[in-house]
Amino acid sequence: MDRDIVTPSDLFELSQTTFSLGTARSMAMAGAFTSLGADLTSMAINPAGLGMYRHNEISITPLMSFARAENNAPAFNSNSKNRFSIGNFGFTANVYEGSGPLVSVNIGFGYNRLQDLNYQYSYYTQGNVSSIADVFSDMLQYSGINRDQITGGFNWSNFNPRLWGSILGYKAGFTDQIGSRWQPTWIGNNVDIGNYTTVVSNGSIGEYDISAGFNLNNKFYIGATFGIQSLYQRKTYYYGEDYVYPGNGTDPNLDYQLLYSNFNQEVILDGAGVNFKLGMIYRPIQNLRIGFAFHTPTYYWIDRTYQAYTDSGVHVNNPNDPDGLKPGPDGNQYTDALSPVLEDTGGYNWEFTTPARLMFGISYAFGNRGLISVDYERDWYNGIRIKDNPSGLDSQSWYNDSFRDNCKGSNIVRVGAEFKPLPVLSLRAGFGYSGSMVRDDEFPPASPVIKQTTYYGAGVGFVLSRGVLLDLAYQYVSSKLSDYYLFYAEDKVGYTESALYSTDINRHNVALTLGFRF
Repeated sequence: MDRDIVTPSDLFELSQTTFSLGTARSMAMAGAFTSLGADLTSMAINPAGLGMYRHNEISITPLMSFARAENNAPAFNSNSKNRFSIGNFGFTANVYEGSGPLVSVNIGFGYNRLQDLNYQYSYYTQGNVSSIADVFSDMLQYSGINRDQITGGFNWSNFNPRLWGSILGYKAGFTDQIGSRWQPTWIGNNVDIGNYTTVVSNGSIGEYDISAGFNLNNKFYIGATFGIQSLYQRKTYYYGEDYVYPGNGTDPNLDYQLLYSNFNQEVILDGAGVNFKLGMIYRPIQNLRIGFAFHTPTYYWIDRTYQAYTDSGVHVNNPNDPDGLKPGPDGNQYTDALSPVLEDTGGYNWEFTTPARLMFGISYAFGNRGLISVDYERDWYNGIRIKDNPSGLDSQSWYNDSFRDNCKGSNIVRVGAEFKPLPVLSLRAGFGYSGSMVRDDEFPPASPVIKQTTYYGAGVGFVLSRGVLLDLAYQYVSSKLSDYYLFYAEDKVGYTESALYSTDINRHNVALTLGFRF
């Protein structure tokens, strides 16, 4: 619930790509294109595949995504999010044809959507005994903040942004200082607490590729891509609690009694990154292809803004109203508070590198009737590194140690097949599996991260006329997230924590590619 800083889990999420998007042909075959080539997605997977073109091509792929979430708690709000986007567009030009060892040269430019960050999940639980007010109380207590420092007007910049949520909590009555002790004085001991959570994410990561591919003796194909990535994510966290007391619903021991409270936060990430890809494909015999590709880490520059908001409803039980809240006719006082906007931009932005990636692939064509392709990919998530951050250089080692200790290399397998019952008709299918990137699957991090993904694809391709292609693909992607707490704190007395939650996100993607060869 504390999103004032970019966490290792956030960088982990932004680093995950499985190349499950692209052209409809690639999507239908689960992206198993390390050795296949002759597809515009090759620029983002193995640029050596560009060297297999013997003509010019241009195509565009509109994409519809339907994300559905499943939680281990009942739904509170919508658990679905739909999105229309462009999965791929690009062109390649055959700029050289020769009769010597260098048979041909192709250059290409394209866009591939690497990651879909559009999803929404929500849930609620009742009968809880812990409250985020307990965590806010501990934060204020152990930070040595006195009530008079944050009452009335004050300079927010005098306080670390990690305390802004707890300060807003005080403003909305979550906690108060009695003597020298911060505690949730407006919540009774025998209360039944309901937790309500909604997380909404909007955005994507896409890559613009500038590529070149070379054909040597129709045996060796080599290629290189310079990739420029664009990242945008707007993430909103809605968290609420309500408080139910036995009997008539009031606690006469409380002068003021919280009826409900909300703590909402919004984070916007906007950035760009660069990387380089090298690839090779070897064709020892006509029908067999062996591919290899290496992707350097992507170096990212991320601007970030953050703002938090609280509101609450308070019932005044004491007719003397000692704190002077001035309740309305219903006996309730309604309060809200808003933090300033925290901006990590310009020279104070976040810089980090994603994992390096290594890919191997082998494919075999059965004449002109079909083919099968198998890919293996290794991604080193323990190699994610912070390069600069607004928190100061001292925290970089903590981040990098977190990646070394909690992440590991991930293994990804992709299998794709294509069958042509007719020269103008292609039937395709694919399967992919991405293993865990987390060392200890049982250890719940501060926020959920995708630790395992399975995806299935199917599609059909048509040759509409000479040089005009139409491909259709459907893809099902199931991602399992790590278990997580909404809030967690430890003090001398013991632990304050929410229930442990789990979330799975399933996506249904439908893509249509229209291509022209000339």
